[in-house]
Amino acid sequence: MRKIVSATLVLFLCFSVMSSFSNVIAASKTSIRLTTDAEDIYIGTEFTIQYTIEEADDIWAIGFDALYEKGKFELVSVKEGDFLEQDKTTTLPVYNDRKEEGVIIFGITRTGDSEGVDGDGTIIQFVFKALEMGTYKFNVKNVYVKDPAGADIKTDIHPLEVEVIEEDTEPPFLELTEIGIVADETINIEGKTEPEASVTINDEEVTVEEDGSFVHEVSLEVGENEFVVIAKDLAGNETKKTLTVTYIERVVLKLQIGNKTVIVNDKPVEIEAAPFVDKNSGRTLVPIRIVAESVGAEIGWEGTERKITLIQGDTIIELWIGKPIAEVNDVPTPIDVNAPNLSPTVVNGRTVLPLRFVAENLGCAIGWDGTTQTITLIYPDPEIM
Repeated sequence: MRKIVSATLVLFLCFSVMSSFSNVIAASKTSIRLTTDAEDIYIGTEFTIQYTIEEADDIWAIGFDALYEKGKFELVSVKEGDFLEQDKTTTLPVYNDRKEEGVIIFGITRTGDSEGVDGDGTIIQFVFKALEMGTYKFNVKNVYVKDPAGADIKTDIHPLEVEVIEEDTEPPFLELTEIGIVADETINIEGKTEPEASVTINDEEVTVEEDGSFVHEVSLEVGENEFVVIAKDLAGNETKKTLTVTYIERVVLKLQIGNKTVIVNDKPVEIEAAPFVDKNSGRTLVPIRIVAESVGAEIGWEGTERKITLIQGDTIIELWIGKPIAEVNDVPTPIDVNAPNLSPTVVNGRTVLPLRFVAENLGCAIGWDGTTQTITLIYPDPEIM
């Protein structure tokens, strides 16, 4: 029988020694196992070592020396287990932390004439604070497990090895594929982060592959859409990025030579003058307002210079009546190199512009059906967006 300095433990051991069965060793598969729920143990943080008993049979008292690396850990608190408190029986737990040796002398017994208990459960939990990095073992020695008659029960021991690491304070990397302007109602947000990190997009959890890549489909509303993407690693560090996607609704215009009705997304719109083919150049001229407004461009007129200005996003197109050279973002640009005299003009008091030049610089795709003499404009150009 081991030597105990605690007065309470001495009394308890004396009771055990006086039992006429104290030298009987009962056969058992009982084991004491040390575990911790901490996924990571960092310097300066607290964690719990749980001492559990498994496959117990008629257990009335338990005691042991809990060993830990002195100077590497500090005992912070003790949480009593409920294994011996079954059937509402009170227990008498005692412990003495010999921190200079790295030993906690511990014992617990059921009180009164109570019977022993069976099964699995928690004996005691010690809360430690980690003081130094390294790999360390928690173990027990001088173990006694007794039945109500004081007989010793053979018990296997399963120690625990833990690793104390430096706290991870570095946020995970987060890469996002830029998207910008789109013409589809749904898109995929794609990116990559650290393996095992979690990702949310506007608070919605996203599936992350083993290599950290992710693809997530989102719906868009017309105009700017903001998506807040957050990557969080296992240590709780976060990286946040905002992705802005502009959704431009697809616009299809159908203009017919000689017809004042323009079809905009299947709806007829009357314009002030019909498109016509310029006899000298063979190019189509049209009052451009219907095109500009349909694709969201601003249109302006400056009477002194007889200048038409179209503005759409970062694109500024300037054209002058009777001038075959326009400017696109301040860069002089021929309206049509194969028709060097083609220019904006005034017909019956209305300003008409070369359709192809304006439409292409506004980002439209252009199609021509010679049978019906119909021009189809699609914005934005599907080949670009």
